[in-house]
Amino acid sequence: MSKSSSIHDDSGTPPEEPGTDDASAATPLEPELVENTPPETIPAALERRLAPSRDPVQRFIDEARHYARLDEQQERTLIQAARERGDLGAARTLVLHNLRLVVSIAYQYRRAWLNLLDLFQEGAVGLMEAVRRWDPDMGTRFGSYAAYWIRACILRFLMTNSRLIHVGNTRAGRKLFFRLEKERQKLLAEGFDPTPKLLAARLEVNEADLAEVSAHLASREVSLDPRPDDEGVPLAEKISSHLASPEQQTARSELHLAVRRLMDDFESKLADDRARAVWREHLATTGEAVALSALGARYGVSKQRMGQIAEKLKAQFRDRVIAELGADIEMSWQRND
Repeated sequence: MSKSSSIHDDSGTPPEEPGTDDASAATPLEPELVENTPPETIPAALERRLAPSRDPVQRFIDEARHYARLDEQQERTLIQAARERGDLGAARTLVLHNLRLVVSIAYQYRRAWLNLLDLFQEGAVGLMEAVRRWDPDMGTRFGSYAAYWIRACILRFLMTNSRLIHVGNTRAGRKLFFRLEKERQKLLAEGFDPTPKLLAARLEVNEADLAEVSAHLASREVSLDPRPDDEGVPLAEKISSHLASPEQQTARSELHLAVRRLMDDFESKLADDRARAVWREHLATTGEAVALSALGARYGVSKQRMGQIAEKLKAQFRDRVIAELGADIEMSWQRND
C-alpha cells in the first residue's frame, strides 16, 4: 500500500493531491455551472417511506394500509401455525393484516375519546385477544370474531377512563353507560315521560342501579387539587373525613400509654388476692374477662361480693386517673358479668 498520502518527502513539502494543479485550484466555479447542475432526485415512493409523518395517527393508518386483507385459507393456516407450533410470527402476521379493522372500529368512538392512538392501542389488545381465542372450526371468519374483542376492549377503556368516577364496573353500569341517554331521548320522541321506573324496565336493569349511575353521569366532576391558576387551599383539605387527624392519633396514643402506666401501677399496689384477681382477670384484662361468679367460686364468696370489690376498684382507679390526668378524662367500663 502506498504511504505517500500520509508521509512527507525529504524536502518537508507535503505531496500534491492527484489530478490538481495551481490553475484549477485558483479558478472559482462559474455561477451558471452551479445553477444548471440538476439536483440529485429521490424516488417519490422512497421519499414517502423515509420522511416520517408528523401525525402519529396518520402514521398508524399508513402502516395498517401496508398489509392487505387475508383470505379464509390464509387465516386458517396462520392460526394453526400459531396454535400448534407456537409460531409467534404467524400470530403477528394475523394481527398486522387486521389492523385496518382496528382503525375502522376505533373511528366509531372518536367522539367519546379525543386521542385516537389510545383507541388504536386498546383495539390492538382486543385483536391479540381474538388471536388467542379464535377457533376457525366454529365457522366464523377471523374478522367477524375479532371485531367483537376489539370493540369490547375499546368500550372497557372508555368506561374506565372517560370519567373520574367509574360507573361501568358492573354489568348494569356498562349497559347504562352507553344506552341511558339514548333510551331517554327515544322515550321523549315517543311522547313518554322518561321516569326512572320506565327507563329501568326498558333497559332491563334494577331501578336502584339506574338511580346510582344516573346520579354519577349527571354530576359535575371536580378535581380535589387546584389548577395552577387557582388560589387557595385544595378542595381535598376542605373535605371532612371520619379518620382521625395525625394530631388526634398522636394524642390518643399518648393517652393510651399514660393510662396503661396508671393501670400497671394501680395493680402493683393491690394487696388483697381477691381484688388483684378481679382487677387482672375481670376489669383490666385484654382478653376474655372471667365472670364474677367464677371468681367468687374460686375464693369461696358470692358473686355479689365480688361485684362489690369490682365497683370499689373502679371508683379507686377513677379517682387516680382524675388526679393524674385531669377531670376532662371520660372513662367507661365494659360490662362483663
